[in-house]
Amino acid sequence: MLHRSMQPSARCGVHAPATRVAASGRARVAASRRPRDGVLHNAAMIHRTASAAAACLLVALSACSGGAAQGRTGFDTDFTRIAPTGYVDMSLDFSNPTKRPVTLQGRLVARDASDVEMPDVTVTTAFGTEAGRAIVMPGGSVDFVQLQGARAGEVRDVTFEITMSAAIDVPVATEPVGVTSIDAQGRELDYDMLAEQVRLENPNVAPVHIRVVLMVLRAAEAGVPQQATLVRDVTAVEVPPNGETTIELDPTTKSVLREQGGTGFVTLRAVPAP
Repeated sequence: MLHRSMQPSARCGVHAPATRVAASGRARVAASRRPRDGVLHNAAMIHRTASAAAACLLVALSACSGGAAQGRTGFDTDFTRIAPTGYVDMSLDFSNPTKRPVTLQGRLVARDASDVEMPDVTVTTAFGTEAGRAIVMPGGSVDFVQLQGARAGEVRDVTFEITMSAAIDVPVATEPVGVTSIDAQGRELDYDMLAEQVRLENPNVAPVHIRVVLMVLRAAEAGVPQQATLVRDVTAVEVPPNGETTIELDPTTKSVLREQGGTGFVTLRAVPAP
């Protein structure tokens, strides 16, 4: 399954040590190191499991009566508010129980600690998975939540009310495309904030169409999740099978990496795209 980890997560509401993304001293540089995907499962969170087969590759749910689609179509989500050290907070796993790559359409719903819907909080994602802008491969993929609204700090779960899934006519990518930041001479870097170029490495036997996305996360604060404060599409490119592609970053992206990487947390991500 793409992007998932089986390690246990930190308990919801307990922040991992701030040094993982702190903005001062040696930890400030570490803050710009590429983090791992924040897709760890939280034992305190409600897991909404699939209860219906998803043999259909095109699912229209507008005619279904009552309740959210979550748990009824197999395209479920799992939200992690605060992740352990080295992982990105505010992650949202999207599952895909079919054997085909799909795009999804639907509504993200913020919920409080009592699982009550919070209509005054707007929920979006960095990659736009809920809007069909990212491909969910068989098994699943990860995206990262952004919350807006006066009560955003009270959100403890995010669920997905699906309206449609559509099979995409692209080969299945069983492994994620890797992203490596490099300097102008092609040397690998530990820190995305210093990148001049990025190298995309595709270990799959088929080409993968990739969006490179820049995320800037807020500085660390105890007990507060580090959601993205800025998301920017850098470019889109097809990476050849069992091969690699190197991309020169545009001046605006470089500027954002340098300026934001000193005080926050910057990361470049490869997102399979339709």
